[in-house]
Amino acid sequence: MATIAQSRRDLSRLEDYLEAIYNLHEEKGYVSASDISDRLGVKPPTVSSMVANLAKKGYLEHERYRGMRLTPSGEKVARSVIKRHQVISDLITMLGVDPQTAYVDTEGIEHHVHPSTLQRMEKLAEYFHENPHILEKIMDYLNRD
Repeated sequence: MATIAQSRRDLSRLEDYLEAIYNLHEEKGYVSASDISDRLGVKPPTVSSMVANLAKKGYLEHERYRGMRLTPSGEKVARSVIKRHQVISDLITMLGVDPQTAYVDTEGIEHHVHPSTLQRMEKLAEYFHENPHILEKIMDYLNRD
């Protein structure tokens, strides 16, 4: 029986693959297993196993030696992950966190944030974009010694 932590790790990994496949397809127009392996830093057999799993779950269509593409449901999940990533990264970066730390933190948060929390984060980021003077005051406070 899988634990909740294991289920979350599996979901995070699935989402990472869907995001990588989506982004690679946008960048190159096609996606190969070696592209995914390079992007995610995993071994080709791991990619093959996950590609088969994603296809079995209906997120991906894969023809051996011909490449792969996301199904509408796979694309929907990928876009959702990308949006979560953008919202979280935007907010963290606005708070003055350096880009490398913001990236690492975003990767850690994006798979675990509740949709209602994400919605609030998005509204807060929008508010800061619309009211930069408020963000400036917050940054002044955060940068005090």
